[in-house]
Amino acid sequence: MDAVRRVGAYLQVQDGDGCRHLLRVSSVQAVSDTDLMRNETFITAAGRTIRVPQPLDEIVPLISLASHPVASHGRALAEPASAPAKNDPGQQEPGDAEFVPWPF
Repeated sequence: MDAVRRVGAYLQVQDGDGCRHLLRVSSVQAVSDTDLMRNETFITAAGRTIRVPQPLDEIVPLISLASHPVASHGRALAEPASAPAKNDPGQQEPGDAEFVPWPF
């Protein structure tokens, strides 16, 4: 098992002692090599640094939004550009069941 894996908007991290951590991807502040061998990585999230036995090069793609199909809040990144947004009065008619007028 890899020490770090992506689970939706979270990273499941297992540190060198075997303790598991679930971190929101957006809370990751820094990722850095632990030494010149580049076989372990420090992940800093929410002010806490965790040492994981996995290379930085394997962890970075798990954090990058461009490499993962789910953005924060679980929404897909690749939505059709022509799809109208819900509750957008410019795209809906007043007779629609979901029509919500702007408050101003």
